[in-house]
Amino acid sequence: MRRLSPILKSISSNPSIKSGTGLPVDVMTINTESEDGMELGRKYKIRALPTVIAFREGENVMQFVGALPEPQVHDFLTKV
Repeated sequence: MRRLSPILKSISSNPSIKSGTGLPVDVMTINTESEDGMELGRKYKIRALPTVIAFREGENVMQFVGALPEPQVHDFLTKV
């Protein structure tokens, strides 16, 4: 997550980057060591970190596991 976190922060803080629906990209990180984080990990069957899950209207629509280079993270987030 150390390599991915700055990439996600950079992309989500750039107002010109939009999701595939034209809405701003909103990124939330979860502490997997907290009770809530562990519960979410079980709910979404997260087996490896980092895992990035994209939601649209509350539904899991896409995800990737592992630290991707910035261009691939950008492509992923703009397809959501």
